[in-house]
Amino acid sequence: MSFSQWELSNYNDIFEARPQPDLSNENAEMRRLQPILQRIPLASPSFRQAMGSVLQHLQIVSKALALGCGMSSEFRYLPETWGLPELHIVHSRYLTPLSYHLYSALGAAELLATGRGRYSHFPLAVGCMLSILRLWQTFPEAIANLRRAAGPRYASAVDQAERTLMHMVQPTRQALAISRSVVEPAIWNATVRASELAYEVRGRVAKSMGQEMY
Repeated sequence: MSFSQWELSNYNDIFEARPQPDLSNENAEMRRLQPILQRIPLASPSFRQAMGSVLQHLQIVSKALALGCGMSSEFRYLPETWGLPELHIVHSRYLTPLSYHLYSALGAAELLATGRGRYSHFPLAVGCMLSILRLWQTFPEAIANLRRAAGPRYASAVDQAERTLMHMVQPTRQALAISRSVVEPAIWNATVRASELAYEVRGRVAKSMGQEMY
């Protein structure tokens, strides 16, 4: 056995020994939601067209996030700023999870728009868009902390990154509104609850592994 194989085997042993969280209540609730979610009109031309519009809005969000990440990541290559805890917080607690949620939503929306999606892709897209907006609620405070820590010399650069990232918010809200308009109220409520359950389960699993989740 090679060293890398030994490492993988040892890691798997540790993983298998780790106690798994009890998700029986969450599993039962998600199963109760599935018959409602299965009524999502995946084959409807109007639904697919709506998902195409959602996709277009998320592509605008993607451009804003990409530019904002590029602008703020410049600070990782400047000796005056690269060691700032505030910079680490902005990237690890906000930009990294924002990227994850955005790309998941983009992928799910494209699958739904092109007729290749399953009913679970709809709550995935919705849940990720809700997560983007949830993260944004506290992001201005984090970027303000970075602005203060970086000092007057870099204040304008931080401002520019923040203004660019702000362009994520309205298209995300518009994409959510389109998503909500294309399904029945009961399906929308089940979709939101399913996304909440997924978030709760992910948090519990992260906690069981001694990790934080954002």
